[in-house]
Amino acid sequence: MLANNTLKGDEDCLFANVYTPHLPELSRPATAGLPVMVFIHGGGFSTGSGDDDIYGPSYFMDEDVVLVTFNYRLNTFGFFTTHDAAAPGNYGVLDQVLLLQWVQDNIAAFGGDPHAVTIFGESAGGASVSLLVLSPLAKGLFHHAITQSGTALASWVLGSPENNAAEKLAGLLDCSTEDVAAMVECIREQPWEKIAEHTKTLQPGFQDQLRVDREAENPLIPEDPHLLLARGEFNLVPWMIGLTEEEGALFVPLLFSNKQVVEALSKGNLSEWVQAADMITASGVNKLDCGADPMKEAKRVYDFYFGDRGANASGLLPLVQGWADRHLVSPMVAEMTLASQHAPVYKYLLDYSGPGRLSLAHVDLFWPGVPDYGTTHGDDILYLFSNDKLPLVQRGSPTHTMVRFMVNVWTTFARTGRPGSDVLPMPDWPVFTELHQRHMRLNAAPSVGERLFQERIDFWKTVPINEPWRHPVEDGLCLEGPNPEGGEQPDGDQ
Repeated sequence: MLANNTLKGDEDCLFANVYTPHLPELSRPATAGLPVMVFIHGGGFSTGSGDDDIYGPSYFMDEDVVLVTFNYRLNTFGFFTTHDAAAPGNYGVLDQVLLLQWVQDNIAAFGGDPHAVTIFGESAGGASVSLLVLSPLAKGLFHHAITQSGTALASWVLGSPENNAAEKLAGLLDCSTEDVAAMVECIREQPWEKIAEHTKTLQPGFQDQLRVDREAENPLIPEDPHLLLARGEFNLVPWMIGLTEEEGALFVPLLFSNKQVVEALSKGNLSEWVQAADMITASGVNKLDCGADPMKEAKRVYDFYFGDRGANASGLLPLVQGWADRHLVSPMVAEMTLASQHAPVYKYLLDYSGPGRLSLAHVDLFWPGVPDYGTTHGDDILYLFSNDKLPLVQRGSPTHTMVRFMVNVWTTFARTGRPGSDVLPMPDWPVFTELHQRHMRLNAAPSVGERLFQERIDFWKTVPINEPWRHPVEDGLCLEGPNPEGGEQPDGDQ
């Protein structure tokens, strides 16, 4: 399924692409294989593929590595669940586990070393990497991990039984919901094209229905991710985690495609702002966090980012940052902080603004005069993979140097478990710790920074959203329920 709600492909979609600089020669004695890099594509768990039209291998083939890209089941086909044994769910990530098992069994035939496997992914693919780091099913199947702009601790990853769409889909397909097992069987008997068509209009869908399954015999995610990280109960491998400078810029056109909402924002209508920005909603502030008042918290967020300026066409940067801070930046830093107590973690920030970046591609969707906000969600892909929609970068150009640098950082990490590069002068890359929280800025002149976006992250820690990056989701402090007056109850987690 494509992002514009058109269908491309087939239900029989589980294919892998293996790219290697050279195949082993059977006539020669066996030698150590090359490092293997397995990439997991993004697309919100609902769109995308591992095809080479976006994830081409050309840049990686300049390094001695074997690259694997692949498809996994998406949306309804990958994450349909009834939150019980009838349809346990998590199928899309289980596909990823199966692919890694296949790599272990077969990659030597392509010149790869099954004992030197690095998984990396962007956006939903980055969240997938985090989930695989947490999953006991993936133990021993990889040896390094790179998470790009995603995390298992974000609200858009793990689903809630309250938001289950199974019965809604059953109704669209004329399947009875009286018996869950019969309902699931009825849905599975439908033509895949029919299921896909209804999936396009299903809200909410299944893309955010990954499950923590404490009762399964061999669970993918056996416990709340926050608890697994805090206890060190995950795959203890070197882990590189990073994001782009303005993650939210890519999503502003989507948030502001409604002209009526834009007008309301210009007038300072808070309720319309909440609807457009998806910062704080009734479902975003869970009753387990002391029944916090969504509109009160929304005003706090609005005041923190906009102050007296208001949300208007000439000042969208606060919205860009606020959206990203809740949904990516704060959860990712929480993940790094917890994981770094038990395994080596390396943080980066990509802030190189080259031609072809995605924020430029969306400028025509903004209002006239709205500035380009620079490096955004997905821009890292431009410096790692060749893309059919863009020409190969010209050798000797600044962007070509950035491509060589980024690919070399990624492949050096795959070889050694420590990121670095000899393409550009750069300082030693420090390990991320809770005390210093250092990171490497990836640009034409790499440098080390500390406590990135700290004030904004500290603010979100005070917003009582019941999400796994703040605390285990089912360990809320006010189990007696929300305050009937709509305000906060005393002794809350603030």
